[in-house]
Amino acid sequence: MATLAATGAFAQSSVTIGGQLDVGLQSISYANDKSVSNLGSGIHGASRVWFTGTEDLGGGMSANWRLEMQPNLADGSTSANLFNRGAWAGLKGGFGEIRAGRQGSNTIGAICTIDQHGCYSGFYGGGLLFSGQAAPGAMGASLFAANPTPGITTVAAAKGQATNTGALSQATSTAGDSTRYINQVRYTLPTFVAGLSLNAAYAFGQSNVLIGQGGTNGNTYGFDGAYTAGPLTVVGAYQKAQAEYTAAGSAAKPSGDLMTIGGTYDLTVAKVGLGYQKEKATDNALFKDAVAFGMTVTVPMGALTPYVKYGQRKYTMGDNSTFTSAKVANIGARYALSKRTLVYVDYVNNGVKKEDFLFNAQTATAAPSIKSMTSLGLQHSF
Repeated sequence: MATLAATGAFAQSSVTIGGQLDVGLQSISYANDKSVSNLGSGIHGASRVWFTGTEDLGGGMSANWRLEMQPNLADGSTSANLFNRGAWAGLKGGFGEIRAGRQGSNTIGAICTIDQHGCYSGFYGGGLLFSGQAAPGAMGASLFAANPTPGITTVAAAKGQATNTGALSQATSTAGDSTRYINQVRYTLPTFVAGLSLNAAYAFGQSNVLIGQGGTNGNTYGFDGAYTAGPLTVVGAYQKAQAEYTAAGSAAKPSGDLMTIGGTYDLTVAKVGLGYQKEKATDNALFKDAVAFGMTVTVPMGALTPYVKYGQRKYTMGDNSTFTSAKVANIGARYALSKRTLVYVDYVNNGVKKEDFLFNAQTATAAPSIKSMTSLGLQHSF
């Protein structure tokens, strides 16, 4: 991590460069019984490079900003949206902190606390986030959803979840993903109680044309909080997403709700995480609601930390039938070579029935669902 600092008579400012680089070998088995082995980047958490800055404005107030990108070590590319992992600026003081820009959803922090690894390991390096059914942000991709699915959708499918991304409530944007919202304003309250943090967020929709037509542009809002006391941490989050719709859909007012609760407890010899999630969607032909639960256990043994994670997600469909999209088991170990470098081995499997994989064959737009993945890799932070 590198820091550049500038000082003056009335203000001090600094810019910090940091990141995490992850690369390794992976073997993937698909729902169509095919398999492939290759070199992957971001297997145990996305590779990232960030730039952060702060300026002391005096009187206990500071100006802060962050830009974060996602390089691919396998081929040297970056994401289409350069700072896809974060782009915001804000102010911090006695009033709390306010940030504006592209930021994580209210729910993502709660899930990654329960996950214990910051949502690393498993399918797509997402820990409890992903089911392997599809790439992050696509239909059925979630084990624990980081954004609610708005009620109305243009995704056609016999079963499963429509795209639960920032792009659905902000549908004209190509910058949405499964864990973040664009055009978001996030407020963190000042600390009133030791160990307690509370946040609220509002993300503005994109389709102003629909507003002019008497519809809505798909705004979303949410709240999240965490409380730590000794070995116990409790987390919770709630989000509501309003779907984009024209005047013809205004009577139904389709929307989606997402509630997540959980926590961790450190037993010294092991740390246990538990989580529960409930999702509801109105005016949705695909599903009415979904329930997910998950458990994580890490066992620190000096430089070696084995872990086990398990989670399920079940939908109640429009016809009141049920459908289980995820029975994910994840086991692995991390070994620290230093404070900044570790190696890992990881195995993850989605144990649903073959007929319950959403993508059983290669299509023009999607690869088959992933049944299991084994990986061996290296991660370095700087």
